[in-house]
Amino acid sequence: MNLAGNKGDENKIGKSKMAFGQKRLLLVGFRLVTLVLALIELEFDPQQSSLLPGIVIATGAILYTGFKIIHPLRWYTSSPFRGTVLIIVDVMVCTVLLLSPRVIHPAFALYSLNPVLTSALLFPPRHTRVAAGVTAFFYAVNFFSSPLTTSLEYLNGILFTYIVALGLTAWLPYVVNANTQQSLKSRILFQERLKLGREIHDGLCQTIYGLSLELQALRRDIGQTGRAEERVKHLEEIVGEAEREARGSIGLLRSFNGDQPFLTQIEDSLEHIKNETGIVYRLEATSGEPHLDDLVKLETLYICEEALRNVAKHSGARQVTVRVRSPNGQLQVDIADDGCGMMDDRLVEGYGLMVMKERAESLGGSLEVVSNLGVGTKVRVEVPRKWSPELQVIR
Repeated sequence: MNLAGNKGDENKIGKSKMAFGQKRLLLVGFRLVTLVLALIELEFDPQQSSLLPGIVIATGAILYTGFKIIHPLRWYTSSPFRGTVLIIVDVMVCTVLLLSPRVIHPAFALYSLNPVLTSALLFPPRHTRVAAGVTAFFYAVNFFSSPLTTSLEYLNGILFTYIVALGLTAWLPYVVNANTQQSLKSRILFQERLKLGREIHDGLCQTIYGLSLELQALRRDIGQTGRAEERVKHLEEIVGEAEREARGSIGLLRSFNGDQPFLTQIEDSLEHIKNETGIVYRLEATSGEPHLDDLVKLETLYICEEALRNVAKHSGARQVTVRVRSPNGQLQVDIADDGCGMMDDRLVEGYGLMVMKERAESLGGSLEVVSNLGVGTKVRVEVPRKWSPELQVIR
């Protein structure tokens, strides 16, 4: 039997797609405008000393622009390596367009700002600084190696204008996004509070409610010594369970360390379960230590902690295996036990699976549970290693 995560909140999906579409529209619009301006300049000011014929430059620029408009924007973020390669290729193409005409201010000067704008909208500042620095270097090489055809004062003005345009292209997207990022952090904090509230309600509060029912039953049975002792023993077990659940949830929040490796924290949890229950474990990481955003690490650790607690409390397993892989910019964790397995209704309703699914989906990922009676249960969580609010639903 198979239980897959649902699609999440429709409003959140709509907003994410809207932000993604706005970035794509801006990049396409800027590339088209700068291409048209470059083609107009080539038409009215033919560059006789060009290394390539003007028709070749124009045709190549048009074809490349068509490719950049058509290919999915998610190529940049689905894999860090692929995104870096796309930016490098973009810078190289723009460099060819800059250097080929062999004039101080080539027609494609503004077009060369496209990879910088792409980096500023989709990548951290470090990537954008590198793209801007390389672009400025090649523009300067072309500027100072081309023959003088006009006054030095005019040329200095051109150079200054280009550097200012380059700086604004690299800097303005981060300034504009500053308030957006602050708002995003506030929403994340609010969502975490809601999740914590749901977890306390579904876990600790339900246990306390059960405790109150047991107390009522104890009051009725107080005259029957044997039954009263049995009730008291049951109450002690419930109180102990409530304490463990509360300490487990609070302990995970307190103990999270963004600098501690993900695999180390998983192994610590497995060792703790082994010491408490005697369940042997095997940890496999074929891709080595995954590089994760702090939010991805925290949420995934919570999901794994909850899954391992379920193994310890309900499965009756003798062994649990955790497999960690990092394929194509994703983090995939499989937790499999050799316990008793679960029925359909327990898959849907029990063991905090709803909260686990919500956490996976909040990262743009999914949670899948496969269980068979007498065989065991496998939980698979798959999330992107780098969390992006715009791309979390576009996979």
